[in-house]
Amino acid sequence: MRRALALIPLLMLLPACNDKPATVVQVQNSKAPGDKSYRSEDGRYSVRFPRDPSISNKELATPSGVLKVQTAKVESVRDLMFSVTHVTYPPSFGEVDPTKILDGVRDGLKGQDGELKSDKASTTGDDNLPTRDIRIDAGKNGIRARLILVDRRLVQVMVVGAKDSLDGKPAEEFFKSLEVTK
Repeated sequence: MRRALALIPLLMLLPACNDKPATVVQVQNSKAPGDKSYRSEDGRYSVRFPRDPSISNKELATPSGVLKVQTAKVESVRDLMFSVTHVTYPPSFGEVDPTKILDGVRDGLKGQDGELKSDKASTTGDDNLPTRDIRIDAGKNGIRARLILVDRRLVQVMVVGAKDSLDGKPAEEFFKSLEVTK
């Protein structure tokens, strides 16, 4: 199970790790001009991307069963990549301590070569959803991520790019715009 947790974040960063090719679609929402909001019905979240995201759907075979993973992503905005990935774990994960799940995802993001710079546990929203804000350095680049666990559903919000850009206005606006529903 821990191995399955560690693989989830890698799906987004290493698209070739899956046996099945990703299904990618360009989002064509009916919105007002200039509105870059995106609402995921499956993931039950909304967020404002810098521009319309591409969406990929993947299936990951794990010892706990096949996990369906969806990622909405925008690349190369001021050398940053913005993404939200969501996955619903199988029923067996309902018995696992949320801290253990979030630790596994964090460790998967960090990998062997990354350096964990910060790891702050908190809760989000009226439902006090388990949340983890993390930062990882990997050479000149970094990862800023917010992990939110809603029952068995993980919503992973990330900005990846130059370490000095992770606190800039585009990244701040992206994280502030996130809304997750139960």
